[in-house]
Amino acid sequence: MNIELVTKIVSDGRHNAFTGLAFFQGRYFVVFRSGEHHADAQGYQVIMTSSTGREWEVVHRKSFFAAGESGAVMDYRDSYFLNLGHELRLYSFSTPFDSAGERDPRHSRSTVQITRDGMNWSEPQVICTGTVLWKPIFWNNHFWCAGYRREPHPGPLVTEFLSSPDGLAWTSLGTITKGNESALFPLPNGLRAFVRTNKAPYHLEIWESRGEFQEWNKVGVIPKSIQAPHVLALNGACYLFGREVPATTPEVPAPSSALRRTKGWKIEGTEAVEVLELPSSGDTSYVGTAVGPDGCLLLSYYSQHEIKDPNPSVDDANIKPADLFVASVTL
Repeated sequence: MNIELVTKIVSDGRHNAFTGLAFFQGRYFVVFRSGEHHADAQGYQVIMTSSTGREWEVVHRKSFFAAGESGAVMDYRDSYFLNLGHELRLYSFSTPFDSAGERDPRHSRSTVQITRDGMNWSEPQVICTGTVLWKPIFWNNHFWCAGYRREPHPGPLVTEFLSSPDGLAWTSLGTITKGNESALFPLPNGLRAFVRTNKAPYHLEIWESRGEFQEWNKVGVIPKSIQAPHVLALNGACYLFGREVPATTPEVPAPSSALRRTKGWKIEGTEAVEVLELPSSGDTSYVGTAVGPDGCLLLSYYSQHEIKDPNPSVDDANIKPADLFVASVTL
């Protein structure tokens, strides 16, 4: 892949993060969460549009789910577009903070908003509680998702496989493995899941299920720590995008956040061949992708590589500003 152009579309001193991208009815749409920090109860959702992918304007700005059902403060974040042709859907979720100030996915609320013109959006509808729906897909006339949830305290995060006839009412079909953010990719007679793991060395695992999806089998491990996985089918090939974090072990502390990068890989069998590194560092990634009518690939992401660090003595990228970018890429 070759980078043709990288455009910084938001730089306002806030922590802009968790992007989604779509091409719908002749226009590009990008969505992100604007907040003070990576985890933020005061954040709000922003949708922007562009006819070319270079100049963008805001069409939707919304704050919602400031408090959970118990009155708990909610952290709003990740958004993913799903283009169904006749309508564009936007899946998001909010998670409350527990008494210790930690996010508690056991009480997450996943939502959907729908538009038929890109400008007018429905109100957020809660479609799943207790499980984060991560990048739902539409395949084989059905909706599928590899979400994640937390087992009862002090249990781990687990990746859960869910299905839906309409993308609104979801049913769990069981657990894939211990993990969280996971991206699904269709196979000729089944699905493949790229799963972010939670235990050192945090390598990305590849799981597959076929037929009736009664069981999942681990078919490979990508020996890299790749967070926020996003997959795209392009020209008959599978591409994976995400944030690569330098390797760590229980004996070696995590390296500086300045070494993180947003990258792309071409998946060949169960191997990942690096084909792209976007200008990036710090708290970065959460990629969205869209292919325009000219065949050019656009990627949305956020990064801190152009930010003047307001507090360089503290290596905590989560509490520092982040800018939003759109990259134009050719094969």
